[in-house]
Amino acid sequence: MAMEITNDYINTVVHASSLRKSQSIADYASELAKLAPSVQVKAGGSFFSARSGKTLMLDPGLLNKMQHDPQMAKDMKEMIKGVEFITKFVDGLYKSSGKTLVYRHSYIDADGKYRCISRVKDGRSYNMSVKLRQERQKNSQKLIARSKEKSVQNRKSLQKKSQAKRTAKTVGTRVDVKL
Repeated sequence: MAMEITNDYINTVVHASSLRKSQSIADYASELAKLAPSVQVKAGGSFFSARSGKTLMLDPGLLNKMQHDPQMAKDMKEMIKGVEFITKFVDGLYKSSGKTLVYRHSYIDADGKYRCISRVKDGRSYNMSVKLRQERQKNSQKLIARSKEKSVQNRKSLQKKSQAKRTAKTVGTRVDVKL
């Protein structure tokens, strides 16, 4: 014999417990943020879409697994510390090479796989590019001028040959003209 119990009180309790669970995931994410102070840690399902700053998104499924599996929590905490280390290390490399970080967004999915995307501007290569662009423009102007001179010379020689051919027809003498 099967019984079905429907009660607004039970539904309210279940809804409240799921609300507490989602709040505890948010609290857990803010607790993990202390492990990586140089990045903004958030809970979410994909990369952060802002075009500035440094972020680390943690999948809610991963946070849930971490809350229930101490070994996974330990491993992921080490990974988050590693993200902090890598962020500082790469920032130092960019600074020493004259590059500027626009944004770096990291993401750890529900399986614990780490992904990262970043955008960097290189100020020195841009300045060098301006110099190279000016040099290329000067060279192309010289090439265009030489091409114009050659085409004028070719046109003049063709005009002389065609003029010689026309005069040869009118005089009636034979003139061999190489084209």
